[in-house]
Amino acid sequence: MLNKKLIIGTLFVTLLLLLGIFLGKERFSKQEVDEDSKLSIKETSEMEDLPLKGSERNEERPQLKYSSDEFQAGMNILIYGHPDMAETRNLFNRLRNLGINSVAINFPFYQSDSQANEVTVSQAYTPTIQELRKIIEFAHASELSVMIRPIMDEQVFLSSNMWRGQIKPTDPDSWFDSYQALILTYATLAETTNAKSLNIGTELNSMQNKYQDRWTELIESVRGVYKGELLYSFNYDTVSEIPSLEFVKLLDQVGVDAYFPLDLPNGATTNMLEEEWKNQINQLEEVLWQQSIIVTEVGIHPIDGAYRTPYSWSFPDGTFDPKAQVNYYEATYNTWKPKAEGIYWWAITLGQDPNEISFSPLGLPTEEVIKKHFLQNY
Repeated sequence: MLNKKLIIGTLFVTLLLLLGIFLGKERFSKQEVDEDSKLSIKETSEMEDLPLKGSERNEERPQLKYSSDEFQAGMNILIYGHPDMAETRNLFNRLRNLGINSVAINFPFYQSDSQANEVTVSQAYTPTIQELRKIIEFAHASELSVMIRPIMDEQVFLSSNMWRGQIKPTDPDSWFDSYQALILTYATLAETTNAKSLNIGTELNSMQNKYQDRWTELIESVRGVYKGELLYSFNYDTVSEIPSLEFVKLLDQVGVDAYFPLDLPNGATTNMLEEEWKNQINQLEEVLWQQSIIVTEVGIHPIDGAYRTPYSWSFPDGTFDPKAQVNYYEATYNTWKPKAEGIYWWAITLGQDPNEISFSPLGLPTEEVIKKHFLQNY
């Protein structure tokens, strides 16, 4: 009888244990699903708790020549899609060790065609607010100040041989209503992440002069949300308009995307490039230099003669020449540093094949030029 009771008791305890294990697994699985649903694509909880590597500790970083308040020694980061956060963190640490003190976070927004009255983000190609927040957090952890810089993608215009500077919405007020709502979203992000600056527009040539009242309204609305610095980036071919634009007076800085063609033969030396730079900027009105200038984009591919068309993305018949990029960076810094409060080199694309020839200076002798000018005692 005792043995029978013992057997029954043992079976009962065993059943209770099995039930507990089953319920525990079910609860754990549900928790996993709940947690996963909170994360954006490629945003993982382990990113939040990654330990600092030796190279990330302040005492091991080389000393900067400038703080970002003295001079914005910047690099443009171009993000399409949902970035690998480990790559992003490693890139920021690498840039900081080159002497970079500021990054401009560039990401796309869209419209359906050149006459559309609405701008949109893309679930596939525009980073989410959560991803941007994490990216900014990583930049700050690497002692980099941040410019938030949404840019209109041009792919849809290319078949018509147009670009963002030529859009003509059929209802400009509706377009501005949509655009203002978009920028206010990123103004809120800038405020809550303590971003140094927000770029409210880039190279929208056709919209600059005719709709100054809407730019004024947009700036005033953003000021109600964001307390940091505001700027607008003008393409090099509209810089002459700047003194006549009333809304410019409401900005903290004027951005210049400095793709001025430098008409020189292949193999141009640093001195030749400097002289041509001076020829270009000496044509600008003196009143322009009364503004606080940030060079928001400047750079070339490491291709011989690329400085003649610095805005080009493709040189199918070009000759690879890292020295061309070295000389261009040197001449650009020497010419623009006395006149500007910052230079942001264009650009490094997250997720790009490191062996691809592009605007990026990484892995090229150009890194030494950056260190020379941006690191203390280098």
